[in-house]
Amino acid sequence: MQRRIFARAWLWILIIAGLSSGCAPKRLAPLEPDAFPQPDGGTLVAPTLLGVGLAEGQLHLLMTVDGPALVLDSHSRQRLHQFGQEGGQLQCTRQGDTVVMTVGNVTSSSGGFILQPMDPSQRVSHDDKDYRGEFLVIPSPKTGGLTLVNQVGLESYLCGVVPWEIGRHGSEKKAALAAQAVAARTYTISHLRSRRSRGFDVYASVMDQVYKGSRHEDILCNEAIEETAGLVLESNGDLVDAYYSACCGGHSSRVEKVWPRKAESYLVNHLDSAGKGHKAFCSESKYFHWVENWSAGRLEEILQETLPAYVAYMTKGERPAWARPSFTSRKAGVDLKNPGKLLDLDITDYTPSGRIAELQISMEAGIYHVRGDRVRWVLAPASGKPVILRSAGFELEKVRRDGQLTEISARGRGFGHGIGLCQTGALAMAAQGYSAQEILVHYYPGSILRRLETQ
Repeated sequence: MQRRIFARAWLWILIIAGLSSGCAPKRLAPLEPDAFPQPDGGTLVAPTLLGVGLAEGQLHLLMTVDGPALVLDSHSRQRLHQFGQEGGQLQCTRQGDTVVMTVGNVTSSSGGFILQPMDPSQRVSHDDKDYRGEFLVIPSPKTGGLTLVNQVGLESYLCGVVPWEIGRHGSEKKAALAAQAVAARTYTISHLRSRRSRGFDVYASVMDQVYKGSRHEDILCNEAIEETAGLVLESNGDLVDAYYSACCGGHSSRVEKVWPRKAESYLVNHLDSAGKGHKAFCSESKYFHWVENWSAGRLEEILQETLPAYVAYMTKGERPAWARPSFTSRKAGVDLKNPGKLLDLDITDYTPSGRIAELQISMEAGIYHVRGDRVRWVLAPASGKPVILRSAGFELEKVRRDGQLTEISARGRGFGHGIGLCQTGALAMAAQGYSAQEILVHYYPGSILRRLETQ
C-alpha cells in the first residue's frame, strides 16, 4: 500500500465528520452542504431510531427506568402511565396475542408497549444492563413469549458496539477504533430491516454485532464514533458489506469462497501486510496460531449433531447451489440424520487464501461434504470453548493405531471468517501510524467514504 496516497487522510475524516453521535460532547463545527462529496446514487439517510433485538421468546420481562418516563401504547401512542422523579419498574407478560403490562397494582393489555424516558440522558435497564433510548415490548412474531427491542439512535447504538467488537485500547490505536466505527456503522445501515420479520432491525449478538448497552462504554471509542459520525463505506454506488473478524491469520479471503454470497470487488484475497516479505499486521495476535485436538471417539460424538445440522442448513435459500451435494450416501435407504461411526476425514480443496473449501468426512452412513466457513460449526471444539472452531484456515493431523483413527488435530491460523477488516491487524496498523482511512482501504480496497444525511 502506498502510504503517500493517503497523506493527511485522518485529518480529512475529522474535517468532514459533522453529525452528532449522542455519545460524547460535540466539538466539531457543522459542515457546509458541499463539504463532503456525494457520489451519484441518491441520498443515504440515517435512521431516526434503530431497533435492536435484545431478547425473544421471554415469558416475563422486567424493565426499570432511573427517572421520569412514560409508558405508551406502541400502536396508538396513548399515554398509559407516567413515572415520577424516582423512576420505577415495568413488568410484562404475554396473554394470547397481547402484552400485559403491570406497574404496581395497575395492569393494562395491548399489542405492545413503549417505555420512554422523558430525559434523553436517562437510561432504561434490563437484565443488569443499561441502555440509551427506549424499550419496545411486543409479542414475539416467531415464537411464544415476548420480544424486547431497544429503540436507539444509530450513533448511540455504536457506543455500545465498538468497545465490545474491537476492545478498549490506548490513544495510539485510536485510528483502528475509528475504522471499526465506520465499518460497524456501514454494516448496520446495510442490514436495516434485515430482521424485521422478528420485530427489529439487528440482533444485539454475534448474529449481527455484539451490543451491550451503555454501562461499559469507552471514552476513546466514543470519541472515535463522534469523530467519524455519519461516515459509511461505499463501493460502486452501493454500501459495502462491511464484514469484519478478530484475526484473519495473515490473509483475507474472497467472500464467495467462504460463504454462499456473490463476489464483491472489495472483499478479496490479499495479504494482511504492507507487501510480500513483510510481517502480517495481525501476526502478534494470540490467535494467529492455534491447535485444536479431538479423540476420534469425542469427535464422532460431536459429528452426530453437527453433520445433520450442516446438511439441514445447506438446504435453505441459495445455499444448495453453492454447497453442491452436501451428502453422498453409501447405500440406498441410509438416514443422513444418523451419521454413525467416524471412518476418516480429509481436506480435498482449499481456497486461495488457505481456508477450507471442502472437507470430506467419511461416516458409516456416507460422505458429508462440508464447505467453506461452516466447517467451523461442524468441527466444534471438544471443550465447547469456543463454541465453534476458531477459523477455517487449518491443516489436519491424524493419528492411527492398527489402522483405526484415534486422534485428530487441527493446526490453524486466525479467529473468525477472515472477510473484510481484521481487527487485530487494524490495531497493529494504527500503532504503526496508519490512518483510519488507510486501514479501511487496506481491508475494503476500492471503497470510499460517504456521509449519511439526517432525517
